[in-house]
Amino acid sequence: MEWSRLLSKQPQFADKCTWEKLDGRNWSELLSKQPQFADKCLEAGQISIAWRFLLISQPQLAEKCPWEKLDGWNWGCLLSEQPQFADKCPWDKLNGWDWGCLLSEQPQFADKCPWEKLGAWDWSMLLQGLPQFADRCPWEKLDGGNWANLLFSQPQFADKCQWEKLAGSDWSNLLSEQPQFNDQCPWEKLNGGDWSYLLRRQPQFADKCPWEKLDGDNWANLLFSQPQFADKCSWEKLRGEDWRRLLCEQPQFADKCSWEKLRGEDWRRLLCKQPQLANKCDWKKLNNLTGEQWEMLLRNQPQFADKCPKKRLRKKYLVD
Repeated sequence: MEWSRLLSKQPQFADKCTWEKLDGRNWSELLSKQPQFADKCLEAGQISIAWRFLLISQPQLAEKCPWEKLDGWNWGCLLSEQPQFADKCPWDKLNGWDWGCLLSEQPQFADKCPWEKLGAWDWSMLLQGLPQFADRCPWEKLDGGNWANLLFSQPQFADKCQWEKLAGSDWSNLLSEQPQFNDQCPWEKLNGGDWSYLLRRQPQFADKCPWEKLDGDNWANLLFSQPQFADKCSWEKLRGEDWRRLLCEQPQFADKCSWEKLRGEDWRRLLCKQPQLANKCDWKKLNNLTGEQWEMLLRNQPQFADKCPKKRLRKKYLVD
């Protein structure tokens, strides 16, 4: 476990920590849960992050802050929670992403924003929560992924959309939440993975699907949640791992399975969840499992102990 994750939950181990191993992401994670470690962050040279969290939790320390040390990202995060420090902010340090995050929380700073700094992704994220800024958006910047993300939550902007920019994955993402746009969709752009994703959420589009595009992984994912499409499935496409994933949740398809495709690890995972399929198992395939893998199986299904090569198990496990 990383130090940041451990100390977030168990701060009593702080005296064991090698603080210089923590990077900016680790410090952000830790200080958001345990701001009392900000002094350690300062010692480690992470001045900008440390002061951001210090001032969020203890704004009375503002007179001690070396404001010039804060970078744009940390200014945006700080002002999102403590907007009273705006008069200290060198606004030119903030990039488009920083502005998007800040305005999402504190839209009153819009008059300070150099809108040209915002990129396509910044705009799509900002407008999802604050559509009132749409009149400032350079729509031509948005690519297909940006449009799918935006229309997913703000479908009223459809009249601005350049539909031809959307790829198959963009369409499957958008239609999964906003199926009313299906009349704009060039269905031929969707590949097997796109169809599997879409039909899991909007099965009514099945009559549009060219089933031959779906591979074994796509079929396993689809039948996992929409087993009614089994009559369309090309079962021979499923690999061992595809069968394992499918049968763990939909064991009624066992009579379709090519059992010889399953490896030892596939069997271990399958038997943990569906032990009634043990009569189909070629136990020799499990001979290559490690002791730890066998122990995981036996913790779930101890009735298979007589199948296990005992020399694989640790003494502690045998005693237990």
